[in-house]
Amino acid sequence: MSRRRRSSYNSYTTFSSRNKARKVPSPLPYLIVALLAAAGLFYFHVFAFKSLSGTVTNAFSGSPIVGAPVVVVSGAPPSGVLPVAPSVAMTVATDTKGEFNFERVPDQPIVTISADGYSSQTITAEGNTTLDVKMVPNVLRGKIVTPDGAAVPGASIIVNGSRILSGADGTYQLNNISGNRKLVVKAPGYRASSVDVGQVVTQNVTLTPFVAKAIYINSDTIATPGKLQALLDLVDRTELNSVVIDVKADNSGQVLYASQLPLIQQLNTSDPIISDLDSLLAELKAKGIYTIARLPVFWDQALTAAKPEWALQSIKMPGQPWQSSNGTRWANPYNTAVWDYNISIAKEVAQKGFDEVQFDFAYFPSAGDLEDINYGPDAVGKKRVDAIGGFLERAYTELSPQGTYVSTDILAFTPFVSDDMGIGQNFEVLVAHTDYICPYLYPSDYPDGFADYAHPIEHPAEIVAYTMKHATGRLANSGAKVRPWLQDFTVQNVPYDAVKVRGEIDAAEQNGGAGWMLWNFGNTYTDTALKPQ
Repeated sequence: MSRRRRSSYNSYTTFSSRNKARKVPSPLPYLIVALLAAAGLFYFHVFAFKSLSGTVTNAFSGSPIVGAPVVVVSGAPPSGVLPVAPSVAMTVATDTKGEFNFERVPDQPIVTISADGYSSQTITAEGNTTLDVKMVPNVLRGKIVTPDGAAVPGASIIVNGSRILSGADGTYQLNNISGNRKLVVKAPGYRASSVDVGQVVTQNVTLTPFVAKAIYINSDTIATPGKLQALLDLVDRTELNSVVIDVKADNSGQVLYASQLPLIQQLNTSDPIISDLDSLLAELKAKGIYTIARLPVFWDQALTAAKPEWALQSIKMPGQPWQSSNGTRWANPYNTAVWDYNISIAKEVAQKGFDEVQFDFAYFPSAGDLEDINYGPDAVGKKRVDAIGGFLERAYTELSPQGTYVSTDILAFTPFVSDDMGIGQNFEVLVAHTDYICPYLYPSDYPDGFADYAHPIEHPAEIVAYTMKHATGRLANSGAKVRPWLQDFTVQNVPYDAVKVRGEIDAAEQNGGAGWMLWNFGNTYTDTALKPQ
């Protein structure tokens, strides 16, 4: 028995010795790794990856949007969790019901949906398994027509500062519009129209034909109630339907109404001869009279006195404004501060209710020692045409969204020349930024022998017709129209009676004129030259 016990003991000690020599690894670390891996897989499959579905519809009509690309990418992973892989974009397209579905999307999915004709949307879809997406259309189509349905080609369609022209068939399409959906439409020869576009993608606009037949009324007449009333009576009983009113004086440059513009008040460049412009405009509007604000621009004594540094400067007398042959000063057309000064006046009177702003003296001086002019640093690398064109372009851009028409007065010879005659007025440049181009067609201004007429002043109808043909022939595809100033005053002992004035009017109308304006500085007009209402 004792021997057997010894043998067992020896076997045990031998086994123990072997175990000490070869230690068996613990399974615990492997178990922990397996549990972590399983937890990670469980998290990413159960929590991080979920299904996501949704519907994409038109926000206006509610109809499904078919074939819209829906893209999902992962956002930032939860705090303390490392992403298992770089973000990968997943894409599907909406079906015929506007629906989409992703079997699995990552945690914090970011969804981007785009479709032609709609503003794209990006959505952080964390915590969502379904989405109801309403896409806002950003394309507006339509047609500009007359009351009888005829197309209006070349109409300006303006929304949120963007401007396009209607096509030859009157149609238009505005892309990528957002925000304010107020549509302003204007076309020379028509009344402007403003439409608040609702939740539609098609908006037709009807423009009412209108041709201005105007007389000029100065501020002194307006300040004389009896004289003003006589002219308004003339409008009431004749074919006249429009008036041109000075809002800024010619050579003095004084603003002729009580402007509320801070710079006007600061510079004290106002002389409110028109005591109540708002009431006057309300009266004219009530009568259906089209109103044109005449605004002389660069020939300006008031502004150049208050801001002499804004004037054209003299080379011979450094630090002094240049003076023309009659001793008057001109604001520098290259100076954009001068542009802004005048455009601010134009915008103010437009907001008061004027249908149109007409810029006069929008050119450089032509009389005096022109070699003595220092145009300043703003003129470097630029031409006079650049200054005048730039001013009109800015004015047109800022006034048009209000539905205000823009017109520009030009010299009678501008339609006959290809250059700028040294004053910055090039016909093609002017009409590119103008609704109406307004030449001074006063036969008394034409030199003897012009167009083979010994004395043009004696042939008003022929002179007007000849000039109108040249002017309208250069409009090309600008969209602008010609509305001339006509002479209704007597000079050089050649009386301008009803026959001569009527001859001018007929010649303008028969040769492409979009209306006309009669000029008489004293505001005394030949009423017998006018047709009854």
